[in-house]
Amino acid sequence: MFRTWWAAAKQRAVTVARFLAAAGLAVARGSTIVHTNEQLDAAIDELAALRTAISRVGNNINQIAFVYNAGGQPLPGELDRALTTVNRVLTRVDDAADILVKKRL
Repeated sequence: MFRTWWAAAKQRAVTVARFLAAAGLAVARGSTIVHTNEQLDAAIDELAALRTAISRVGNNINQIAFVYNAGGQPLPGELDRALTTVNRVLTRVDDAADILVKKRL
């Protein structure tokens, strides 16, 4: 059966995991047609990666705040790196949101 999934995924130029996810969604929606939308799928993948990135940055900022609240000083450049990372992640969020908005239009 895997070869059938692999062949179907290859035909649609997606991974087996993405094909199975699309197939599962199609069945849940009562459809037998598996739609793949690379632009939308890429935006969803990017949002999932961003969730992880935001969590990591938030953890770093919490650690910096802990040091400040305890009367200490963070390592030189630590806060600047965290803020730079926040800005980079927010740009990626904006880009992913733009893709989703354009897809909806």
